[in-house]
This record gives sequence, C-alpha cells and structure tokens, in this order.
Amino acid sequence: MLDAIGETLPLAVAIALSPLAIASVVLMLLSSRPRAASIAFLLGFAVAVAAVSTVGFLLASVLPHGDDDSSLSAPFLLLALGIVAIVLAVRQWRKRPEPGDELELPGWIAKVESITTPSAFVLGAFFGGLKPKNLLLSIGLGVSLEATGVSSGEAAIALGAVVLIAASPLLVPVIISLVALERISASLDRLRDWMVRHNSALVGAILLLVGVLLIGKAVSGLGA
Repeated sequence: MLDAIGETLPLAVAIALSPLAIASVVLMLLSSRPRAASIAFLLGFAVAVAAVSTVGFLLASVLPHGDDDSSLSAPFLLLALGIVAIVLAVRQWRKRPEPGDELELPGWIAKVESITTPSAFVLGAFFGGLKPKNLLLSIGLGVSLEATGVSSGEAAIALGAVVLIAASPLLVPVIISLVALERISASLDRLRDWMVRHNSALVGAILLLVGVLLIGKAVSGLGA
C-alpha cells in the first residue's frame, strides 16, 4: 500500500497546486461567513477529487489486463491524459497577463464574499473534480492506483491519504483561521491577490509538468 501511495503522490501534489482554489478559500476566509464557507469548500474539493479518482480506478479495473493481472490499458490512458495536459498547458500559458497589463478578475470572485455554505461546497467540488487540470489529474491518480495492483480496501486507504495531501493547501489556512483569523487577514489578502494574478502562468507550468509526468508513467508502463 505504501508503494501505491508513493506511486500516486506526485499526482496528489500536482492537484494540491491549484492557485484559484487556494485563492477561493482565502477569499472565503475574508468573507462574512469565513469558517462555514471555507470548510464546505474544502470538503467539496476533497469529495470531488476522491469521486473522480474512484471513477478512474473503476474504469481502469474493467479494461483488459494481462496474464499477470497487470493493466494493459493504463499506460495508454495515462499517455492520452498526458498529451491533453500538455495541450492545456500551452493554452493556459498563452492566457497569462503580460507585465503591466491590468488584472481582470473573474466574475465569480466578487460573489465569493457573500457565498452560502452549500454554494461553497459546490464550488469546491467544481475546482476539485471538474476543472480540466484536476479532472485529468484525478483520473490519472485513479488509473495509476489501479495499475499498482492493490486490493480495493488498500486502494481506499491509499486514496484517502493522497486526497488529504491534495487538499492540504486548503486545509492549512482553514485550520490556522480557526485560531487566528484576525491576525492573518492581511497576509491572506496578499496571498489571494498573488494567486489570482499569476494563476495562468502557474497552472500552465503545473500542467506541463503533469503532462510530462503522465507520459513518463505511460512510457514506463509500456516498457514493463
């Protein structure tokens, strides 16, 4: 099981590097209902990552396997996901603002300040499992986990561990806010602005790394 966690750890870390998701939870911590909204967002994010990863695991489990029960389809799935990730990386990088450009904030950011708890959960689920970067990564995580050959029970435990890692950048500010929200408000505000301004460049670079990582896993699987 530890091998399975180690195999999927890079993908979990890549999911964790989600600038707009981090900026969103920071915005919620500065809103009128900071704790309820941020915790709901965190739960939505984690549930979505777990759900999409489970779909990837189940998909890989029903596709053809070799005589030694190793997955024959996992390398091809990972290769396809890697290629899509690189295409998205190029697209995202081109969207980055040039130095001196005025920052245009997404329309939904203004609504976060008055977001309800259920809406925060839905938004968290969207960022965790439906945004292209994390959708690809979560599917890849599930496929990679199935390819390790662990049992369903071990896979569930390993998935819980990697989901916790994936959600950790959201978990940390939420925990800190429970005891020192007023003292960190100014720092949270600066972090939010930085994340939003550099989102396109950060996500583009992360997607490129993700694409290379997934293709590397695919090539390794094909050569095994």
